[in-house]
Amino acid sequence: MSADLFVIRPQWAVQAPHLRCTLRRALAAQPEQKVWSGTEHINNAGAMADGGELSDSGPWHLGHSQLRTLKIAIEWRRAKREASDQKTAPDILEHWTEIEDEVIAAYRNSCHAEGLHWM
Repeated sequence: MSADLFVIRPQWAVQAPHLRCTLRRALAAQPEQKVWSGTEHINNAGAMADGGELSDSGPWHLGHSQLRTLKIAIEWRRAKREASDQKTAPDILEHWTEIEDEVIAAYRNSCHAEGLHWM
C-alpha cells in the first residue's frame, strides 16, 4: 500500500451509507451552496458516492485529496444538521459522529505526512 493512502475502517453498518449520503447531498447542493471550491473535489465526491471506495464493510484506502473532499462535506453536513430542527436518534448520531471524526483525524494525519500542520 502506498504511503499516501490512509486506512479507515467503518465499525457500524450506518457509517458508509451516511458518508455516501453526505456526499450525494453536498453534490446536489453544490450549484447553490458551493460546498467545494474545485472540480477535483467534485469529481472525488461523485466517485466516492457512487463507486466502491466507501464500501459498507471497509477498509477504505483514501488519499489526501479524497480525505479533504470528505472533510469538507462532513463540515458542511454538520453545519446543516446543527441548523436543522430535525433530531437524529442519539445512537445513530453517535455512529455518524464517530466515522466523521475518524475521517477528519485521517485528513489531519495526511496533512502532517505532507509537512502541513494545522490545529
